[in-house]
Amino acid sequence: MTTDWWLPALGFWGVWLFVPILVDGYQAFNYLAATILGRAKRLPIRPVTEAPRGKWPRVTVIVPVYNSQEQLGACLQSIKRQSYPHDLIEVLAIDNGSKDDSYRVFCEEQQADWPGQIHWMSTFHQGKTWALNAGIHYARGDYIINVDSDVVLHEDAVANMVAAFEHDEDLVAATGAVEIRPEAGDRGWMRLLHECEFQEYYFSFNVGRRFETMSRRLFTLAGAFSAFRREALLATHLYDASTVGEDTFMTFELQERFPGKKVGVVPSAVCYTDPIPSLKALYSQRVRWQRGEIEVIAAHPKLANRGLFYKGFAPVRTLLVDHTLAFPRVAWTFLLPGLVFFGYSWSTVFWAGVALYLAYLVIEAATWTTSALLVVHPSARRLWRGWWVIPFMPAYRYLLFWMRFAGTLTVITEAHQWRTKDPVTATREYALTVVKGKAVPAERAKAA
Repeated sequence: MTTDWWLPALGFWGVWLFVPILVDGYQAFNYLAATILGRAKRLPIRPVTEAPRGKWPRVTVIVPVYNSQEQLGACLQSIKRQSYPHDLIEVLAIDNGSKDDSYRVFCEEQQADWPGQIHWMSTFHQGKTWALNAGIHYARGDYIINVDSDVVLHEDAVANMVAAFEHDEDLVAATGAVEIRPEAGDRGWMRLLHECEFQEYYFSFNVGRRFETMSRRLFTLAGAFSAFRREALLATHLYDASTVGEDTFMTFELQERFPGKKVGVVPSAVCYTDPIPSLKALYSQRVRWQRGEIEVIAAHPKLANRGLFYKGFAPVRTLLVDHTLAFPRVAWTFLLPGLVFFGYSWSTVFWAGVALYLAYLVIEAATWTTSALLVVHPSARRLWRGWWVIPFMPAYRYLLFWMRFAGTLTVITEAHQWRTKDPVTATREYALTVVKGKAVPAERAKAA
């Protein structure tokens, strides 16, 4: 009996199924092994009681505001509750065209007794980029921290962030660790979605970005909570409005201008943000992130030309994983069910799908274990209790993959825009446009 069929079979299944699994699995188990070997350790959130250099520096916290009346109060209150010396905190709430009662909420917080300084400014332009740049020009702090208006800071977030800068002179910019708050009253599939989102965020900031920092490869400073040395920030072109990824653009600027310095994450500087409210919002968010990534890489050809094996920050590696490997994923999504028409039995196709799921289940188990080895209070209880989410994570990441793939396509097919409509809404509106477009000539013909 000949066994020549094994080679083409291995090549066929290897290209479409095993290659993506090997790449994802290598990263997951590499992080797990490094954590077990002690390259990354638990970093408890501890209050910093003494100034690292004997004196705390002045800090400016910039909060872009746009129709934020529901979240702004909680955000400002979390800043005012910081363990950092209040008289050294300057808060700049920068409005960029709000049409709700955000200003009233701000005034209530401003009138409350607090030793720090809190100011309101309005810009003539709409957009987060304009608000951030206006705030940077007026900021007086030695460190400038950007915080989204829907974010709540842990009480030690600012102190831990500043302490990280004071202890590391090479650190020019840092992102805090963004965590998803539990949504009260979550039930059914929305609870599942939010728990998956929590697991994703926790691993991304406390594992992925931590290892990126070690190798000086951090790709994005989270726009929700990031901090900068004042002189380093002013040495850039500030935030750029030509892409939808202003936070990634700023990260690239810093990586390019300060090649010998460090852009990293401070896991002990934690902030909390609301979970995504719907699948439509999740789609819009991930499409924007993916589109911004591609636009930013295209705007920095010098960084984009760094080779795959460049030691340090090289966006080409991200492109390889996100885009080159997208092709086999797309292929087996449509090809696997179609194999029946090419002579494969239903049982072969079924067990191939089961094997694919089980492989990614093992990868997700390794990912969760790494997070569990590094998790600290107060997130430990939620992460450990969320073990039941592991079997659903492959489907969740598969959903995110297609959303990000849609972001890649929008770069080619759609004009630059911040908000993206979900496929269902876009299709419905297009259909209505077609129907109305055909109806108008018919009515005119009847009238004539």
